[in-house]
Amino acid sequence: MNRWLEEFLKYLEVEKNYSPQTLKAYKKDLEDFLNHYQALNIKDFKHLQPFHLRLYLANLKKTKKAPTTIARKVSALRSFFRFLSKKEVIPKNLILYLLTPRVLKRFPRVPTEEELNQMIEQVKEDSFLGLRNRTILELGYGCGLRVGELTNLTLNQLNLQLRFLRVIGKGNKERMIPFGKKAQQLLERYLREREKVLLNLGKNHEFVFINSKGDKLTDRGVRYILKTLGKSYGIEYLHPHTLRHSFATHLLNSGADLRAIQELLGHASLLTTEMYTKVSYEHLLKVYLKSHPRAKKE
Repeated sequence: MNRWLEEFLKYLEVEKNYSPQTLKAYKKDLEDFLNHYQALNIKDFKHLQPFHLRLYLANLKKTKKAPTTIARKVSALRSFFRFLSKKEVIPKNLILYLLTPRVLKRFPRVPTEEELNQMIEQVKEDSFLGLRNRTILELGYGCGLRVGELTNLTLNQLNLQLRFLRVIGKGNKERMIPFGKKAQQLLERYLREREKVLLNLGKNHEFVFINSKGDKLTDRGVRYILKTLGKSYGIEYLHPHTLRHSFATHLLNSGADLRAIQELLGHASLLTTEMYTKVSYEHLLKVYLKSHPRAKKE
């Protein structure tokens, strides 16, 4: 059973281009599932029956796992089972017994354009790390990048003259994202300083964003940087996806086409992008209630 798990994780890494963080989450959820059945002395997938799956789901509920946690585990299992059915390890109909619980949809918390722009402008550039952090903010917000896309960005993916990035996203899908004059100027300055740092440390590689040791900046490193900056500038919930959510929401608020936003974000389905219309509607409602003479409270 563990052999098939390793094959599946390799498939997600090589064929689907999943990030290390996503692979880690899949591995943990699926190992929990396998441990559950191995404890029942089930050591081969061919012995799995529908009632075993119902038992597993019942056990998750019994241990008071949150609906979001159960939904995530079921999603991982469904992907794993689809892989196994293609390999003819299990029958296809076994997937039908994995029912996803209903989960209340939480919409992302997004800072205003003023809050985010003010924070970016206040980040000091008087050191290499300060310059790097501001560049991360500028690209993360200005291009709507996933954290893995940001940390895996290489020099040959940048076109400073034409001002666009070539990004390799989920499923190895490539997309082009433009960026503004401010981002161009920051990148040019940052890359000059980056070259000096790498030269002094005797290192040489293609990754754009590096840490103080000259190594590739990790996803975890970016999360820590943004969390620290958020606390310093009053946006305590700031993390990489906050910048991505803000990119999409602020574009929509400014009248950008939903299809264009879908392309820029690299969403396979327009339904994923449509969640931002809810956030945008709430923003418009607040503006209306605050500004319209017939809506103001007396």
